[in-house]
Amino acid sequence: ADRAADLARIHLEAIGGKERVAALSAMRATGQAVAGGRQVRFTLLAARPDRLRLETENGGRTLVQGTDGVEPPWEFDTGTWPPKYREMAESSARVFAVDAEFDDPLVADETRGYTLEYAGEVEVGKRKLLRVLVTRKLRETFSVLLDDETYFIVMRVDHRTSPAGRKLQVVTHFDDFRPVAGVLLAHRITVAVDGQASQQTKIVRIEANPEFKPEQFSRPKVAVSGEAKP
Repeated sequence: ADRAADLARIHLEAIGGKERVAALSAMRATGQAVAGGRQVRFTLLAARPDRLRLETENGGRTLVQGTDGVEPPWEFDTGTWPPKYREMAESSARVFAVDAEFDDPLVADETRGYTLEYAGEVEVGKRKLLRVLVTRKLRETFSVLLDDETYFIVMRVDHRTSPAGRKLQVVTHFDDFRPVAGVLLAHRITVAVDGQASQQTKIVRIEANPEFKPEQFSRPKVAVSGEAKP
């Protein structure tokens, strides 16, 4: 536990320090994601502690997904008819809610229900990484791996269950770290499922602390005359 706490402190300083990290309370990111041979453009709005709105666009069709951290995650797909706001499927909602956590687990630690345990060193491609086992709210367990020189989180390993009930290993790689308001953030994220590349995300731009309205994260209420517009 002490070693994990030490690594969390070093990691926080390495990515920018406590004051800079605390000052970065929201961000808007734009870029492209490639999955299944298909490329989509996205805009992401995120705010501490766990608010997230993601808009992906391809071929004139837009999918809007969001969570305010209180109500269940929701989505709106302009490619379905009739278009309406709906709750996400349970499996998708669970992953989306986890991804909505604004701070990484070594920054958030116990304040967001995380417990940390040092799990030793591992070697990946001749690169030595430091493994920390993370438990979130006593329900979810995953690992984060830190580079032993930079102390950046460069990998995350999750074990998930597919909608069909199959156990999956999901490995997320983080690289191309660049400063955003003095905080170093990954601008390229690659996801592999059971060893096979599944999705690559390239962030082109991140705006620090943009103006936003809290209701942008909430599922719009249905008007008396029908479905609310996006």
